[in-house]
Amino acid sequence: MPLTYHQFRNKETGKLCWVPAGRYGNFTNSVMKLVNYIRYNIPRYYIAHLTLTVAENVSDINCDHLHRVLQFISHRLKRAVSEFKYIAVKELQERGAIHFHILCVYSKPYIFPSSSEIASSWRLGFVKITSPKIQNKVNRIADYIGKYIGKGYEYEALDVRKSFTASQIRQIYKLKKDRLDTVMERYGKRMAERMECTFRKVYLVGYEVVECLGSELRKRFKELVMEFPLLWVHEGIKEEPF
Repeated sequence: MPLTYHQFRNKETGKLCWVPAGRYGNFTNSVMKLVNYIRYNIPRYYIAHLTLTVAENVSDINCDHLHRVLQFISHRLKRAVSEFKYIAVKELQERGAIHFHILCVYSKPYIFPSSSEIASSWRLGFVKITSPKIQNKVNRIADYIGKYIGKGYEYEALDVRKSFTASQIRQIYKLKKDRLDTVMERYGKRMAERMECTFRKVYLVGYEVVECLGSELRKRFKELVMEFPLLWVHEGIKEEPF
């Protein structure tokens, strides 16, 4: 199945650009949120590329097995008072079995579990850990994920319900770098993280107390506080344009 892209045309110049759609688009958005989060929250970070493979006689695996490993790592790093974020991708091996590539980002050295400890949690096969040389070069993380973690971009082809999973990160971090920087500068990180957004509009959300028939009720509000100019017009979804 070919990859699909949103096609946009610049209102002023007529230039075309393509933005990933479908599962691939969801994946690239998660990568961008991860990179943005690191920029603002983990000034000194460490990275482990974790590969979970399965033994020859194991064929039936699902995300429950992956989540068991992620929970084990999370608990270990939490005890060390370390940040922990990840993005994990399923990949098909040549023999047809599924294995997982996981990029783990954490904030303290010498605390990541060993491959043997993780293997005891995985229990399905083999574990390999590598440490890519991209520390302090946060913009290279996206390139590394695309080349080594999500190689092949087989998200559309995988006959599985969900082809990748990632840490939950607040919505504001989905904005492009320059727009995110503008919001952070104007409102500060603490308030910005409470906001909701599209890729062009930013909303302040919360609750206010209102009186109704002699009682006080909490009413949710959503206020538009920033809107970036519409420079690109969406022209539909196209197959891979290259």
